[in-house]
Amino acid sequence: MTLRFEGKVALVTGGSSGIGQALVERLKSEGAAVVVADVSESPPTDVSDATSVRACVGRTIAAHGRLDAVFSNAGVLVAESIESMEEAQFDRVIAVNLRGTFLIAKYTIPHLRAARGCLVFMGSTSSLAGARGQGAYCATKAGILGLARVLADELAEDGVRVNVVCPGWVDTAFNDPVWAYGDDRDASERLILASVPLRRQASPDEVVGPMLFLASDEASYMTGAMIVVDGGLMAVR
Repeated sequence: MTLRFEGKVALVTGGSSGIGQALVERLKSEGAAVVVADVSESPPTDVSDATSVRACVGRTIAAHGRLDAVFSNAGVLVAESIESMEEAQFDRVIAVNLRGTFLIAKYTIPHLRAARGCLVFMGSTSSLAGARGQGAYCATKAGILGLARVLADELAEDGVRVNVVCPGWVDTAFNDPVWAYGDDRDASERLILASVPLRRQASPDEVVGPMLFLASDEASYMTGAMIVVDGGLMAVR
């Protein structure tokens, strides 16, 4: 099998768990050198902090000399109504999800330009539709989609592509706050999954495949695009 990312260098934020961890494993199996940027790694990277992001990018270039693909995957989720959400909770979701995506893009663009590389942002079906209890999260995911479209236009002449993958429900601990939102966790989960035509959550690997496609030469004519990976949810919503 031809390794699509052999000799390439990839940076993955939020790469220590869930979709990010599965992505790191697949990238390595495809021949890439992978740098994981995560608050749980050593040294830690806080994507909401510009100094931390610059340091991470600097370490990547110092170690590998180039950067071909950046996957902005780090995120947090708070499940609270707008009325009950604390301002600090809202600010944290904005800082990690939206500001973090902006900072990762801002400080990797010069290196991606040199390599004619690509950015892949982690969106969500929440980029496209609202859901009660997810006001901050939906706002950031819609913002990420808008940011990607602007960057796709700004970077096209440099050969840098910017795309978004928008998963629906994925079987990771990330969604635990949603299942717990309301009085009956099990009933909430059953109700939500009943709205998915495939009647199940995705595995992380089922999201990783489209992410790798967007970063590969097979998607060389795709920029400013999104791929929805949701088991049919948005088709019937």
